[in-house]
Amino acid sequence: MNIWAECEGIKFRKYFDLEPWRMVEAQHISSSRDLVESTAEHDLLEKLLENSKPPIANDQHYLIFTPFRYPPLAYGSRFGNTFEPSLWYGSINIYTALAEVAFYRLKFFDDTSANLEYIEIPMTAFKAYIQTKKGIDLTESPFNKYQDKISNKTSYDFSQNLGTEMRAGKIEAFMFTSARDKKFGKNVASFTPEVFKMKDMQYIANMQNWRCIANQNVIEFTRDEVMCRKREAFYKEEFEGLYN
Repeated sequence: MNIWAECEGIKFRKYFDLEPWRMVEAQHISSSRDLVESTAEHDLLEKLLENSKPPIANDQHYLIFTPFRYPPLAYGSRFGNTFEPSLWYGSINIYTALAEVAFYRLKFFDDTSANLEYIEIPMTAFKAYIQTKKGIDLTESPFNKYQDKISNKTSYDFSQNLGTEMRAGKIEAFMFTSARDKKFGKNVASFTPEVFKMKDMQYIANMQNWRCIANQNVIEFTRDEVMCRKREAFYKEEFEGLYN
């Protein structure tokens, strides 16, 4: 089945003006500092690490261009085949971004044979600004009738083929339903860094520091705010059967 052809997808190209969230490992902590004894050694190590990475293609913020900088994963991603450049993925709301991270943290515990208890991982959440005339909303008609295939919980077969077709159709960014969020939140993906624009002279905004405390049964995110502590927890049973 060719979902793009069935839906005559190019007819539904639309304008996007979005501010999606993305969550990554903490940007305010240098994980390499503990490996050396001095600041000078750390600076040299960071320079060596940077020189070993693929070159930077543009002058956008590193949190924008980093996903485009590396080759695809061994199994690709939901909309990217193993032979295609990597995509940037984000979420329309913070809860969906947390659910996506929780799924892959629990998968890590499921895959490892190590006897791990709790792991604490500092995280950074931020907003980016996407603007393009070449967008597609896969959560709307006619694509939403194929949601069980596009956002399948265990297979990328249909979504990777759809990604290849959208890429060939010059689509730049698109929205789709999260397969990990029990509330069916929306995710955003981009094939190109060109869709990311500056807003108020910045490429990213609303940077937040979160703590992720994880074990094989639960992933808990906390963030201290001025008046309260924000907390979200995701349990293994919510994702049961998705790791095999």
